[in-house]
Order: sequence, then C-alpha cells, then structure tokens
Amino acid sequence: MTQTVVYGGLLIGAVAVIQSTVLQFTEIAGVAPDLVLIIVVFMANKNGTMTGQLVGFLGGMTLDLLGLAPLGFHALIYTVSGALVGITRGKMFVDPIFLPVVLVVAGELLKATLALTIAGLFSIGSVSDSVFAARFLIEITYTGLLGPVVFAFLGLMHRLQPDRRRGEII
Repeated sequence: MTQTVVYGGLLIGAVAVIQSTVLQFTEIAGVAPDLVLIIVVFMANKNGTMTGQLVGFLGGMTLDLLGLAPLGFHALIYTVSGALVGITRGKMFVDPIFLPVVLVVAGELLKATLALTIAGLFSIGSVSDSVFAARFLIEITYTGLLGPVVFAFLGLMHRLQPDRRRGEII
C-alpha cells in the first residue's frame, strides 16, 4: 500500500498543479473538469478506504495551497470523498464506461454536499452560489464524461493498483 500511496500522491500533486494552472484553457463556460476528484475516486475504488483518504488529503491540500479556499477546505472534502468511495472496493465490477461515470458523478455530488455543509458551518457564502448554479451541472457533466477516459489511462499504470503478489487484494 505504501508504494501505491507514494505514486498516487505524486501523481495527484502534479495533476492538482496542472488543474489549477493549465486546465483553465480547457474550460467550457468557465468550468474546468475536476481531475483530482477522478483520480481520488479511481484510487479509492481500486485500493480501498485508507489509500483513498491519503490520496484525497494530498490532492486536497495541494489545491488548498494553490487556491484561495481556507486551508483544509479541499483537503477535508477530498479526504472524506476518498474514504466513502473506498468502501466500494471489491464490491462491484468496474466496467470501462458506465461505472466510472456513476462513481465520478456520485463523487461530484458528494463533494458539493460536503462543500455546502462546511460552508454552512463556517459561514463561507460563495460556495452555495457555485453549487446552485448552471456551472455546477456543467462541471458534473464534464467531469463525468472525462471519468472513463481517465480511468482507462490510470488502469494502465500498474503502480497505482494493488499488487496481487504481496496480498494487497482482498
């Protein structure tokens, strides 16, 4: 698990930097896809709750350090998302198209719910404006459609998946 977390953490840190900078050029109606969430969902589904939490925390903390959100805002959201999606490990067959879309859309909805909850607790007003807007539907659609493509690409990276020889598969 340690090797998987290290490689996943390095990948998600790099993707978080790319998402915060370069992906602004791929925006549709001012919305970029959430690649960090897709990677957290993939890692959590393949490796379980602990890996999902660790990779989610690393990705969220990177986004917190690069963005304007309060420190720990994204880290908490992605950590909880990784933990909850990690529960699905070994419980369902991941087909190449349908289930990645479902898992990523569920992750987006979970992210929005957690963001609204945290924003309500700490009186952060701008979050509710972004969740209840048409931009959120564009983000769900854009990220959901990109899910199977990213899942297929990450599936080729064997270091991001548990090693059967070491008994990391249940």
